[in-house]
Amino acid sequence: MKKFTLSMFAILFAFASFVANAQSSRAVVYADDFESYTAGDHIAQSIPEFWTTWSNAPGGPEDGVISAEQASSGTKSAMISGTNDNVLKLGNKTSGVYHVSWKMFVPTGFAGYYNFQHFEAPGNEWAFEVYFDNNGTGYMHAGGNNAATFTYTNNQWLTVENFIDLDADLAQVYFDGALIHEWQFSLQAQGEPGTKQLGGVNFYAGSTAGMTPKYYIDDVDYSAITEQFIFADDFDAYTAGAYVAVTIPEIFTTWSNAPGTAEDATFSTDFAETAPNSVKIVGTTDLVMKLGNKTSGKYLVAFDYYVPATKAGYYNFQHMEAPGNEWAFEVYFDNNGTGYMHAGGSNAATFNYTQGAWFHIDNVIDLDNDWAQVYFNDALIYEWQFSLQAQGEPGTNQLGGVNFYAGSTAGMTPTYYFDNVAYAALVEGAQDPAIGVATSPIITTIQEGNTYTQNLPITNIGEGTLEFEITKSFDMPTATNQPSGLVPSGTIGKVAPEFVVDPTPFRGDAAPANRDVTLHYDGENSTGVGLTAGAQWRAAVRFPGSMMAQYNGMYLSSVEIYINENANSHKLQVYDMGSWNVPGPGALLVEQTFDPLPGWNTINLTTPLYIGGKELWVGYWMDQPAGLFPAGCDAGPAHPDGRWISTGPGWGFLSLDYNWNIRAVLTGTAGPVWLSATPTTGELTAGQIADVTVGVNATGLEPLTVYKGKLHIRSNDFANELVNVSVWITVLVGVNENGEQAYVSMYPNPANSMMNLKANTEIKMVSITNNLGQVVYSGIVGQQEFKMDISQFKTGMYIVRVETANGTATQKLMVD
Repeated sequence: MKKFTLSMFAILFAFASFVANAQSSRAVVYADDFESYTAGDHIAQSIPEFWTTWSNAPGGPEDGVISAEQASSGTKSAMISGTNDNVLKLGNKTSGVYHVSWKMFVPTGFAGYYNFQHFEAPGNEWAFEVYFDNNGTGYMHAGGNNAATFTYTNNQWLTVENFIDLDADLAQVYFDGALIHEWQFSLQAQGEPGTKQLGGVNFYAGSTAGMTPKYYIDDVDYSAITEQFIFADDFDAYTAGAYVAVTIPEIFTTWSNAPGTAEDATFSTDFAETAPNSVKIVGTTDLVMKLGNKTSGKYLVAFDYYVPATKAGYYNFQHMEAPGNEWAFEVYFDNNGTGYMHAGGSNAATFNYTQGAWFHIDNVIDLDNDWAQVYFNDALIYEWQFSLQAQGEPGTNQLGGVNFYAGSTAGMTPTYYFDNVAYAALVEGAQDPAIGVATSPIITTIQEGNTYTQNLPITNIGEGTLEFEITKSFDMPTATNQPSGLVPSGTIGKVAPEFVVDPTPFRGDAAPANRDVTLHYDGENSTGVGLTAGAQWRAAVRFPGSMMAQYNGMYLSSVEIYINENANSHKLQVYDMGSWNVPGPGALLVEQTFDPLPGWNTINLTTPLYIGGKELWVGYWMDQPAGLFPAGCDAGPAHPDGRWISTGPGWGFLSLDYNWNIRAVLTGTAGPVWLSATPTTGELTAGQIADVTVGVNATGLEPLTVYKGKLHIRSNDFANELVNVSVWITVLVGVNENGEQAYVSMYPNPANSMMNLKANTEIKMVSITNNLGQVVYSGIVGQQEFKMDISQFKTGMYIVRVETANGTATQKLMVD
């Protein structure tokens, strides 16, 4: 893969922040805080490899001294006064990008000065001069006399930064992070043409006439800026006709994650900005460049672009690497040389471009400031708040991917090429957050009516801010025959979510009533909604864990759906809890075909679905012809979880102010909510710990019964976004002949050498079974306490059955 120099614009755009904040993007040539030298020593004499004097006379009157009078860091700095005339040698650089900085201190009543030379041998060309007057004002000769003025504070350390981009022939000077001036660097100080070369810095005891020069410098840094490429390729090393996502899978995929299919692009020799190859987008191509779900930092995504005469082009950015969830922005290239963008709003910008000619596109995404800019051939096309979605809805401040899709304005034929892709970090983002939490089961014995708490620390062992959420669920008491591993059937293509309302709606009948529990967000039916062009799509509602926990133990037995107009086919779909990071549901739990009539339809599940208390998604898939409005809706206002849609692999919200007429009917008896976690949400900076209190309340639980539940910890740790912690409790309750509450306790648990049982009634018999159902121990006890050596047991889970005078208790024992 060939790496490229960033475009002139890209380097200049982020000059200061790039260097100041992205240490890994710099190669330090020389840095010094002057602490290793002796006060009174001459500068050039002590550091001859980087310093000299104007007349090349180190150690003489021109040579400044190391001073202990002032210091920005440590105890020493370099002092320039009297006849001092030092030169910092920069090496006669003719290409590249450089950062030369230092701290500067001008005492009250004194003045300061420095200049840059185009040549290391001084006196040939003054590149620019900077004067610090003794009244806190200053001025610059840079590309012209008195080109800039500024103010500064005497008797206070000032950060001076000089950025020299020889490739772009541009210079910038910043004081304390504020831009003072930028200009064409090759011009001399008074504006005459000069040499585009970086020679040296002259720290001279100079000043405006009538003032006394004296100043100090400290913490000098001279660095070369190196582009921090994440990926760059000119595609010339590959075989023409080969699939892009198959060839470069670490960077490219397709919309449906199907490399090597009709969605995949191919390398082409039709046109190339750098011969022989480019990437061709045509027909059903739907290529995605993966950008890594960046949430901080500043990035450049650049490529060369070519649209043949009479053809059209398109690309979009996605907020999430899993496409179809949020369009960050869309760019359309029409077949007449005009174009437009949806970016923070529909038709936010328009532009012209030349067909049949290559042009360069820079997309600059500044996540730290939530800002984006698009440039064509270094000309700004548009800038806006990046977290907004393409049509203006609030979205996620995240950089997910670029979608090179064979799309266009209606009625046009999309065909275009791109070449010389570069993806670079201009400001390095923080590393991803990472969750640290113990996943070993929480196992305890508890008496009826009692409570138990245990601390569960959650730590951010990464760098970025960790966001987490905890939901709980309760296991089904016995085995279930519920389906698993289902995948949605029916193809769903990539369709822009352009939904319209039935222009002649007919208000439907009232929904069925008299159910055990009916979950919904909608009111009575009001209208119907459909896609303008027709397509296969999904509508769903989400019931979060905070709503569902109270219904654990019940069953989803039926779903009520209002169909406004029949589509070609319909399928009920029920999904498990979704991801924290990607909108939409999780695994498909139920899919069941139904043949509706217009109006309310009750779909009875072939096999009722057990409700464990987790988040639940309920909806349906439909194959809608153009011109129909199949999905029934209420009159609003919309609830965020009452209007989910999917027109492809991703999910989002219906943009209209309605809720779907979808209702989940639960039957049966709800179980107790005996498990809790506090807090249920949180944000952690790097290294921070949240102490989560896991609570168990045995009030109303059945005696001599094992209860199982789980804590589901979702977070924005993409590598480990779901952590499950099992919680198992045994409730031991009874009354002996003396009216005392009976209990059996087992400790320690987990154990590795000895197991102890203790009861306030006689333990008659103990049996232990391994996870294969094999009895590994059985014996009569006949007393209230029992100890057993388990050191020979293999690591794993065992079932301990304890028979007492008041009944039988079963507990889980973890051997580690």
